[in-house]
Amino acid sequence: MKKVVTTLMLVSFTLMANAQGMIIDKTQARNTKKAKSDTLTIDQVAYRITYNSKSVTDTTKTPYRYKDDEMRLEIGKNGVSRFYSYTRFLRKQMTAEMIKKGGGVDLTSIPKGGAISWEFYKNYPVQGKTLFLDVIAPDSYQCEETVETPDWQLVPDSTKEILGYQCQMATTRFKGRQWTVWYTEDIPLDEGPWKLRGLPGLVLSAYDAKRQYVFEGAGLEQVSTDQPVVIVKDKREKISQKDFRKVINRYDPIAALNSRGIKIISVKEADGSEGKLPTKMPSNSIELE
Repeated sequence: MKKVVTTLMLVSFTLMANAQGMIIDKTQARNTKKAKSDTLTIDQVAYRITYNSKSVTDTTKTPYRYKDDEMRLEIGKNGVSRFYSYTRFLRKQMTAEMIKKGGGVDLTSIPKGGAISWEFYKNYPVQGKTLFLDVIAPDSYQCEETVETPDWQLVPDSTKEILGYQCQMATTRFKGRQWTVWYTEDIPLDEGPWKLRGLPGLVLSAYDAKRQYVFEGAGLEQVSTDQPVVIVKDKREKISQKDFRKVINRYDPIAALNSRGIKIISVKEADGSEGKLPTKMPSNSIELE
């Protein structure tokens, strides 16, 4: 059930509540502005592919409770690509604008979803490298690796139409998951969601065997105007994927709030009854090994 967390700031920030009872503090405004700080242009968008995504955070509950994201793959003219949640970008942008204007944050006017917090860059910071970015509050992390190509198995005599394009199936065991993708040779781009690349055409659909991550192509655009591929400037801790998963697994939300000067007084359910803030948040990384 929906929880409302009542907090007492250890510093003198004013608390604001919207009509739904959600409490938002000025620290949130400060951190949102920081997240929306200077950006660095690293390429110009040549192609933009939109995917509708469904992902599962808590795999212990069945049937799965999916969270939706509009994901965007921006492919640059010089080979840099960025894969990120446009839904999450809009949520952060709209929240920052509301806070800047003063008053509370109207959650009903903000897009739902935005569960995928990570971003993935290819051929950045240099050609042949990838950069994985994520935030486990209050810290930011980055994982730099060499570009990888999954070991694909093409499935003969498989056809499916997606967005008007004839697609073929391919499968792979990659990073701890069994993946199935549909790609089209009609679009000769060896790209796809996340690290699912290296096929003789653009991936328009991808899902793992347990369907905990699903990406379905929703739109294609060849960009003719100047639109930058950007990365937010931030101080990030360099980390390996293996160590990052350890950070996620030991994450304590109460300790994280305390580190930001927030003390938990009480947690109430939406019906007013006493609730409890979990000491461990459910997680389901796209990369399992």
